[in-house]
Amino acid sequence: MSAGHKPVAATKKMKSVAIKTLVEFAAKTGSLDRRFTPAPTGQEGIEGHQKVTATRPKDYQTEVSLIITYDSITFRGRADGYDPDAHCIEEIKTFYGDLDRIPENHRIMHWAQARCYGWMYCAQHQCDEINLSLIYFELATETEYRLEETWQASELQDYFEQLAQKYCAWQAQLNQRQQQLHQWLEHLQFPYGEMHASQRVMAEAVYKAAAMGRVVLAEAPTGTGKTLAALFPALKSIPRTSVDKIFYLTAKTTGKQLALENIQLLASDAATPLRTLELTAQEKSCLEPDKKCHGDSCPYALDFYSKLETARQAAFGIPLLDKKVLNQLADQFEICPFYLSMEMSRWVDIVVADVNYFFDGTPLLLGLTNQFEWSPYLLVDESHNLIERGRSMYSAELRRADLLAAKKAVPTTLKKPLEKVNKAWLALLKTFPESASDLVHIDILPEKLGHTLIDFTNSYSEFLQHNPEHSVQETIAQEFFFAALNYQRIAEIFDQDFCVDMQTTGNKEEILTLRNLIPARQLAARLSFAHSACFFSATLHPAHYYQTLLGLPEDSVHIKVPSPFSAHQLDVKIANNLSTRYKDRQAALDPLCDIIQQQLQKSPGNALVFFSSYEFLQQAEQQLRKRFIQQDIQLLVQSRRMNEQDRENFIAQFNQHNNLLGLAVLGGVFSEGVDLAGDALKGAFIATLGLPQINPVNEYLRSVMQEQFGQGYDFTYTYPGIQKVIQAAGRVIRNQSDSGYLWLLDQRFGQAQIRHLLPDWWEL
Repeated sequence: MSAGHKPVAATKKMKSVAIKTLVEFAAKTGSLDRRFTPAPTGQEGIEGHQKVTATRPKDYQTEVSLIITYDSITFRGRADGYDPDAHCIEEIKTFYGDLDRIPENHRIMHWAQARCYGWMYCAQHQCDEINLSLIYFELATETEYRLEETWQASELQDYFEQLAQKYCAWQAQLNQRQQQLHQWLEHLQFPYGEMHASQRVMAEAVYKAAAMGRVVLAEAPTGTGKTLAALFPALKSIPRTSVDKIFYLTAKTTGKQLALENIQLLASDAATPLRTLELTAQEKSCLEPDKKCHGDSCPYALDFYSKLETARQAAFGIPLLDKKVLNQLADQFEICPFYLSMEMSRWVDIVVADVNYFFDGTPLLLGLTNQFEWSPYLLVDESHNLIERGRSMYSAELRRADLLAAKKAVPTTLKKPLEKVNKAWLALLKTFPESASDLVHIDILPEKLGHTLIDFTNSYSEFLQHNPEHSVQETIAQEFFFAALNYQRIAEIFDQDFCVDMQTTGNKEEILTLRNLIPARQLAARLSFAHSACFFSATLHPAHYYQTLLGLPEDSVHIKVPSPFSAHQLDVKIANNLSTRYKDRQAALDPLCDIIQQQLQKSPGNALVFFSSYEFLQQAEQQLRKRFIQQDIQLLVQSRRMNEQDRENFIAQFNQHNNLLGLAVLGGVFSEGVDLAGDALKGAFIATLGLPQINPVNEYLRSVMQEQFGQGYDFTYTYPGIQKVIQAAGRVIRNQSDSGYLWLLDQRFGQAQIRHLLPDWWEL
């Protein structure tokens, strides 16, 4: 680490706190209620505010900036309006539907905001009293509902200070712990004494990126200890740079677990001031999956905000809030563990989460970064996965089968807008040539269909405004509604990085997709809010492919971390006379099984075989079972529908038994993020180049990659395929005492352009 930097902890000033943040923290009451309720979009809210203020007198003031300091914290906000003639602060809230259906705890929050603004105005202008008005503006009918209060300044001061005192007491705890954290981090030592040379290369790059506010792309071989080489310097940078949060983001559950284990290794002392949170998806966190997510149904949602203060205080005292600990807190306080984790994500130092929490459409961590003006360090593990995940996050899909099912499920008033969607869909189909293939590319966004989808979502929202408990929400219509909303969201960002296509695989089974092809622009827009970032993986070669498609800045630093392993540890062999191309697979089965059988006789122990598809795997399984009838070799086979427990059991077998042969699909859950050190795994056979399937979608992607970057085949097929091969091969050698073998079961591995993409330390 660079020891010459002076600590900047003292210069990290407390940022101002928004009034909205204050009232959410100190004034929120009542139960969770996650039932879908149509709400105005941000743009609709702005237009509604403008319609209200347009009716006010000429000297009416809008967006009145207010600021006040209490106990060393500066609170800021903007009142929607001030009417000098009435000496009245106005707080405007737009909504749809019936005013009486606005929940009471929402009204309490709205009034709290108005009262805080009232006191701030009185304090700034030395007023003894002020009028407050809460304006509810119903957008569909453009009806204004006005609620009024008159307050003495002293009463408003008392009200505001009660809320501010709660927040300041909490912030004082945060400040005290942050001071302790900075001191602790200054003395934090690497857990294994000295880093090995490869780790040091990566750690220095990670630290320099924090110091300079840069992005680093680190290609670090499996077994380098890259998780620790990323976390340790990122933590050490906190007292000496602008970094104030670490978001450890990964696309795989196994990556999260590895990060949590390394954080525990760094902060093994129970008295550590470091605070870490694991974010787990709601469906995996829910303790009452059969109940609905509101206080009338679920005990963990009932009075959530009333229970939150004590649960938050208890959680704050626990160094690692993983899924297990959050469930324990949930039982103790009868509070929803998922929404408790959402709350605690505001107050911890490290958040370990899926990449979608920062890079998706409206992600939690990006929203909090903007709200609290954080300077986070992103550590993006296994970042080779982010290209495909990015394409998925920024794509939208509509299925005609869902549309037709929704039409049957909705009440009469909603059938007409869905029928219009269907007619627009049919009209679009008529524009296709008679000789259209299974996948048709559409040159521009289908405008008429887009309009009918907007009409449907508006009609559906309006219906639910008046019928909030209607059972239509339990049908496919609700799913189609959300799919239509997502379609509209993607349509708003649609540009040259996207395409429109329709799969016409069967009558009434068409799938319309707004497909993201190049996620770079969308990923870069979100990355720009981070202070610094490290994208790391064992497979980031060639660097320009990843830098281009991940949208990394031009001044990004690329480092290739030397492997800590040597060629004698891994015996790499290529089957130069074997082809596993699709057309050659039947002929390849016997010689492929011969190689596996002979290698297992020569080197007894556990091994994995990776295939290109389940079909190829099943054909090989039949052959191998016949061959191993008389041998002490047990087959473990990956199935198409393995749940998380099944996957854990599959891996556990390798740590408990010997002479196992696992059959798996390349690119699946067992080809990366699996740690089988020592005798748990002695070798691997890879019976494919891993190239993505040739189909109309990939062929169109290839044409776009060729036009944009001049490397269509490599960007679409070669690089993604070889990346999967290297990941799978990385299961064999996990530390410097490991040894084993690797069979590359295809003659194409011997081609110069393929060998060039394989790790330098393999001896081919």
